Amino acid sequence: MLVENYNSVKNRIMKVYTRIINNSKKFIRLNTVIAVSVLSLCLSACKSDNPKNLTTLKIEDPYRKYFPIVQGQKLKITIKVQNTGEEPLLITHVLPSCGCTTAKFPKVIGAKDYGIIQMEYNSIKNIGQVGFHTTILANTKEKSHTFFFETNVVPDALYTKDYEELYEAQKENIKGSVEEMVDGAANQKGYIVDSTEKRKFR
Repeated sequence: MLVENYNSVKNRIMKVYTRIINNSKKFIRLNTVIAVSVLSLCLSACKSDNPKNLTTLKIEDPYRKYFPIVQGQKLKITIKVQNTGEEPLLITHVLPSCGCTTAKFPKVIGAKDYGIIQMEYNSIKNIGQVGFHTTILANTKEKSHTFFFETNVVPDALYTKDYEELYEAQKENIKGSVEEMVDGAANQKGYIVDSTEKRKFR
């Protein structure tokens, strides 16, 4: 009886010991995987910051002023980006400063090659003179590059306001003429009103 109890206890101890050993091996394997992953990330980060992997780029006509468009029209913009370096150009993001503009871009441009960034500006929510910056992030020494375009959005002359729009305009004391929407009210011409409420003449 005593021998049987001893063997039973011994078997239980061996099972617990085996579980501990197996869990330890799993823990060691997990730590090894984590360590290798962190090391590879560090190495890739160091590689991306390595000057040998950097290149240079040139944007064709980075500052543009387009002809006026009618409100609601879409302006299609084509940007030629030249990789002037010896390494592949990796474009990570193209970030327009306004949600009214979308961009499609190539992720990789070979050495001495060029790529096209396609942008589309929707003028439905704008009126008057508008201008937007677009930031291009890439593996260059500067890391970010800027493209800017501007245009004048004019209202459609063929559009006639209905009763509700005229009523709202009257409530807000807005004339609604093209001159006023583009140049401002007559009593504001010739100076700029800033946050300090001091008038500054042009």
